[in-house]
Amino acid sequence: MKEKKNSADWYIAATHWLTATIGMAIFGAVIGIILALIFQNPTIIMIGIIILYPVMMWLAVKYSARYLDKTYVIKNANQIVILSTIYIIIVVGGYRVMNLVSKGILTSDHIGFALAIIVFYFASKKYIKNNVGQEFPAQTV
Repeated sequence: MKEKKNSADWYIAATHWLTATIGMAIFGAVIGIILALIFQNPTIIMIGIIILYPVMMWLAVKYSARYLDKTYVIKNANQIVILSTIYIIIVVGGYRVMNLVSKGILTSDHIGFALAIIVFYFASKKYIKNNVGQEFPAQTV
């Protein structure tokens, strides 16, 4: 069994938001292409984005949390959740706000992403857990 890394909370949080964001981007690209091919109606595609962004974020957070649990010693899960949520709000949310200000139009992409941030926080709270002391599971006799 591979030994888990003992890293700082900020580093684990950065790994979490990057993994989840990249995962969501991959899911989003695949699902976006499928939606565009199936539905030619822009309204249906916009509704699909609003619904699917949070679902894709949930899947991405679940994947990221599993990766973190296998790779890192997590001593303070709450701190990791808070930091990673701050990172995603500042970096990705900041980009969305700049895009909103420059275009002056609130799109389904903005709404879907706002919902995805909420899902990111609550899914992270659910799936990221402290794993100190779990390196060697109890053996049954």
